[in-house]
Amino acid sequence: MKLQKFKERNKKQKSIIIFTIACVLLISGVFLYKSFASFQVIKNQDYINGSIEDPGDIYFAFYKDNKIQKEMPTKEQGYVLDEEKSYCGITGGSDSNIKVHVTEDNMIHVSGVTTSRTKCNLYFVKGIYLLGKGVPVVTSGDGLYEVRHDDNELEEKWKTTEYRYAGSNPKNRIRFNNETWKIIGLVNVLTSEDKVEQRVKIVSSDAIGSFPWDYKCTASNLSDCSFSNDWGNAILQNILNEKYLQSDSFNYYYRVYGDSTVFSGQFNFNENYLKDNYVSMIDTVFWNVGLLDEKQYKNNQDKNELYCLERQNNETWQGKIALLLPSDGAYTFSDDSFLAPKTWYWSLRTSSTNDMAVTFFSDQTFTVSADYLFYRHFSSPALYLKPTVTIMSGTGAPSDAFQLIQILK
Repeated sequence: MKLQKFKERNKKQKSIIIFTIACVLLISGVFLYKSFASFQVIKNQDYINGSIEDPGDIYFAFYKDNKIQKEMPTKEQGYVLDEEKSYCGITGGSDSNIKVHVTEDNMIHVSGVTTSRTKCNLYFVKGIYLLGKGVPVVTSGDGLYEVRHDDNELEEKWKTTEYRYAGSNPKNRIRFNNETWKIIGLVNVLTSEDKVEQRVKIVSSDAIGSFPWDYKCTASNLSDCSFSNDWGNAILQNILNEKYLQSDSFNYYYRVYGDSTVFSGQFNFNENYLKDNYVSMIDTVFWNVGLLDEKQYKNNQDKNELYCLERQNNETWQGKIALLLPSDGAYTFSDDSFLAPKTWYWSLRTSSTNDMAVTFFSDQTFTVSADYLFYRHFSSPALYLKPTVTIMSGTGAPSDAFQLIQILK
């Protein structure tokens, strides 16, 4: 066979072919990157929590404020998983049997995966961790709100950001003492006489009874009665921190409006007393109980003003169980009922201008007022949970309240 001399046009033709192939590969690479770069393939089963039968690879797509991201948004960035919007399934579909959540230490936990090539679309939004569970922060409607305290009249130790539930029906139900309680929020509290920290504050959804704030009488001489607006020595304080922890019956005395007659009542918590395993979850803190001007309360219904007023007097009481402050009601209550409808509840604050008056409020439409402390009003216990308490399961909805567990260290 006769050899032919290499021609320049063949070289050019080869270069064109190579260039065309390179372009195709580049375009394909860009397309694939756009399609899959935001998915992370997790082959390490340490990320998976649950019983899995050879599920194969799991792909995660991360969204921050509805925009896809290459990396997972974290707690340190102020983001939490929106569990209601996130979902997992085959090829991006939704499988209700697959549950996913992200822990406070930024670990992904998935359970219920039984099929290979499962994809999880995880949506992250602004939020905080409440008892170890990521909770989105809202700016309207029902939910957890950010509350900034920067009033010039506040001491520096109180000038921090709180998070409080508000709205007509927020998902803040919690199972406590085998009953439904409600989370007020992550709020500021004195953990020592000078140190302010944040704890989760909760309140019973139902009143434990109707009692006087304080009225002390003797069975042998009902005309010899006394009363005091000092919470540390109040009858209601004793009921909440002693009688409520027992199942024994007890007697109390009270008066009714427009009548000087002293009446006696008997009450027994029976099975509704506070059980030991729940008592161990309660933090002992310093409650603000200083006396305040009744007129200031009546004339300042604004929640931020109430918050400031309650912290200008530094008198405190150290204990486990007390009542809501009027500002708690102002931040939390809406036009709809937060506790039971059309009832009045004692609060923790007493009047500095009338030693017989204690503030109380309605849950139907929030209004602060005052009444004689020897009358009876409904009482719903409020308390702060220890940092060792965490949410184990639940969504906070009325039919799916948060379930608690205490991590012992």
